[in-house]
Amino acid sequence: KGVLTEDLDAELDRLYRDHVEPPRFRRAAAAFADTRNAIRERINQVFRSAGIWPKMEKRVRVGEFTYPGDPLLLDYSYRSNGTRGFIHALSMARDPGLAKVLSYTAEHIRSKLTRTEFAAVTDTRPLPENDRHQFVVQTLGEQGIRLVPAAEIEEFVNRLRPTIH
Repeated sequence: KGVLTEDLDAELDRLYRDHVEPPRFRRAAAAFADTRNAIRERINQVFRSAGIWPKMEKRVRVGEFTYPGDPLLLDYSYRSNGTRGFIHALSMARDPGLAKVLSYTAEHIRSKLTRTEFAAVTDTRPLPENDRHQFVVQTLGEQGIRLVPAAEIEEFVNRLRPTIH
């Protein structure tokens, strides 16, 4: 079947969802809305609709900044007015410990690159009464990593879009 598309990545994702991936059910989708994959899918949608998807580097290896063989892949990277930016999905409900890994990685990247910025897109807004949420907020805050709830990703991307090249 022939396909005409302006965005090959988006079309490949659609074909995979339609023909390979097991069918999703609404109830199951709601149950997994707080996973890193669901957060990344939301980010992908926003990047595509904002027209910055082709400008984003995906699955960025951090071994060049930390240690050779480091298996961590940051979800996205971009360049903005001489600054290298990194965006990573983080589920506060399922894996708040990833905040430590992200903070450690940000510290090492900043030791090698002078101008950087980091953002962690989370599944929910942090609640002041939730100790796990506050752990994430404080851990990311110590490294200057911006916390962006998935519900606010459009605003974040709208501010970022004019500066990305």
